[in-house]
Amino acid sequence: MTLRIDTPWLRFSVSAEAEGQTIAELLAPWECSKAARYKLEIEQRITLNGQPVRQSAKVKAGDELALKVFQQEEPDFVPWAIPVRILYEDELILAVSKPAGMIVHPDDKGKTGTLANAVAAYYLRTGQHCTVRPIHRLDEGTSGIVLFSKCPFFQPKLDQALARKQIARTYLAVVSGVMKPKDRLTLDKPIGRDRHNAKAYRISPTGKPAVTHVEVLRCRQKEKQTLVRCQLETGRTHQIRVHLASIQRPIVNDPVYNPRPVQGRMKLHAWKCAWTDLVSGRRVEIMDEPETEFW
Repeated sequence: MTLRIDTPWLRFSVSAEAEGQTIAELLAPWECSKAARYKLEIEQRITLNGQPVRQSAKVKAGDELALKVFQQEEPDFVPWAIPVRILYEDELILAVSKPAGMIVHPDDKGKTGTLANAVAAYYLRTGQHCTVRPIHRLDEGTSGIVLFSKCPFFQPKLDQALARKQIARTYLAVVSGVMKPKDRLTLDKPIGRDRHNAKAYRISPTGKPAVTHVEVLRCRQKEKQTLVRCQLETGRTHQIRVHLASIQRPIVNDPVYNPRPVQGRMKLHAWKCAWTDLVSGRRVEIMDEPETEFW
């Protein structure tokens, strides 16, 4: 099937391969829950060739199925009017640059001072009626790219893409110690909670699988520091920080995993992100260069 956005509708042109399927069956790959499909149906937001239908209706080749999935919603976090740097935006995804020292969202939606609050203010300022839905998160001390979903219909599919490693994420880190130039290594070590520190994680044989690919970019012999590129294959909490510390190359200024005194921000930055657009199928790649003081 081919898809296109005709706001507020998502339109499907039914292919010959899909003929005879019900609308519920067509929507199954989108991870659309029974409750979500039922809501679309009773609100008459499912049409087939322009007429409202039930999700049990069967389609034929050449039919046009349309779902009214772009609804006007209000941001569900308190707006916080500070500048937010937009890296990329389309109908489905907003990508912003998170500063180091800011958390992604508050533990109480009535609070402010987080990236989610800044995004809520951006939506209001630009006349967009979207709730604030982060697709993934960064630690408070980590800077760089954070993705937000702008439409609830696509959220499950984006969550699935993240879980299946179809959203590629690349980080830059400055570590303590000198590594071999252009060296590459894969850290395949399971990660679990540290029972001695509620805020920390550790390498544990009973932990969850975690894989990080590391490439050495540059070294500073005098400062005994190395700039590395880290490609995530999994997305465990503190994954890069724990993996690098496990080879005695902790991230500079990491307050949890580096025993050396903290002298400034933690040197971990979400640098690049790439994914396949769910509607057009095109590849999207974005980059957020860190500040010059990073390295």
